Amino acid sequence: MPKKPPRNAFYFYMVDFREEQRKKGIHYENMAELAEAAGPLWRDAPPSIRTKFDAIAKREKEKHNIPTKKFTSTGVSIAEIEQQEREQREAEEAERRDIKNFVAVNTISGRAPSIDIFLMDVNAFCKVGSEYLIGECTILRFNLRDGIMNIYHEMINPGTIPMGYAYEAKLGSQEFCIPLPDETVPRSNYMHILATTIDYLKQNNRNANTLPPIFTMPDKVAAVQDFIMQMCRRAAEDDSLFRVYKLDTLFFTLINAIKSRPDEGFPKESLALVQLKKDMFKYTPGIGCEHHNREDKTVECTTSRVKRWAFTIMDSCCPVVGVDMKPGKHLPYDYDMDSILTYQEQKKGKMGATVADLSDQTSNISLISDTSTTMYDTASSLNSSADTSTKSVKRVHVPLRMPKTNFSKVFSAAPELSESDFPSLPLAGRGRGMGSSRSIASSVGKSSK
Repeated sequence: MPKKPPRNAFYFYMVDFREEQRKKGIHYENMAELAEAAGPLWRDAPPSIRTKFDAIAKREKEKHNIPTKKFTSTGVSIAEIEQQEREQREAEEAERRDIKNFVAVNTISGRAPSIDIFLMDVNAFCKVGSEYLIGECTILRFNLRDGIMNIYHEMINPGTIPMGYAYEAKLGSQEFCIPLPDETVPRSNYMHILATTIDYLKQNNRNANTLPPIFTMPDKVAAVQDFIMQMCRRAAEDDSLFRVYKLDTLFFTLINAIKSRPDEGFPKESLALVQLKKDMFKYTPGIGCEHHNREDKTVECTTSRVKRWAFTIMDSCCPVVGVDMKPGKHLPYDYDMDSILTYQEQKKGKMGATVADLSDQTSNISLISDTSTTMYDTASSLNSSADTSTKSVKRVHVPLRMPKTNFSKVFSAAPELSESDFPSLPLAGRGRGMGSSRSIASSVGKSSK
């Protein structure tokens, strides 16, 4: 027979309720009637009554060796899982409130264009247990008024690769084009990197008691947090000084705080993430570190990534606040500012994304022969009379063969052949697969009879 389910607090409340009603002369024929009568009273019972019967149910379970906690099939307590989920939701809500306060304070005071925003990205060889084996990191500082101001970049040698992770580390090295950990040289000084990072974050306010938040993409939050914890653990520093937040939440909050028109900004936070993931400056040459530029792997460089994130945010936000975008600061050097200004004039006041969206809408691409750099020739499509330094080259598809071509005239007729053109083979000696010396022609003749 199956085991009876453990009695809960409501059961013991019903037993007590039935006894009280029996003393008053009220009797119930079965448990269904009793539950129907006691249910509303149990739902409205004060916490002191519920606590009393919860304790009775717990003692009863302990007496019969019944576990008071529920577990998953893998042995993890459901209460712990629910606690972790609750803490995760609370952390996300606290992050949103902190970002809103961070943006609102500067927006109200009129300092929104000069808010210093710090972006951070890392490249990891692989994940070892719950930790990341980091090989490269970059921190970037920018604001809407001045654009990108400075960058702190480090190639990291973590030292010995943990046993069993050599292959994963090799794959990560190939994917991100970062040198494999070298055991023959001293590993990177994590204490020095941490001290430099703190100085970099406090460069605008040396006397500040708190560090400004660090922003990164949602899929990089765990890796960046773990790298900071590794440095703090080696330096015996408190890792609670650092706040690592999601960049899409900042992007959404910032552009909606500074917008002045209803058609600006993002109606949903998910659209800010979509805009960042488009990565419209992805193939901009020469914006990575020296190592990745030399290896022609700029796309995978952490310096290139943080610059592309900053360019994407400034491309959408700078026109909203009326900031003139400067090549090399607010957008890559090879963008034609005259074409961008012409496009903004034609928009007649509707200030949306300029460079990135404009490059998607134009299909004219020109190649500058003296610099071997690809540029988007937007001026030719927007203003034919604009004076530009490059000429638009229209790409034309040339088929590999011309249509309606009669190839039968090209080929000559095949010659007529007879048996005399194919002399019989000479007698062959003993070889593999031959029982005696005979010609192939005679053997074929016999087998056909």
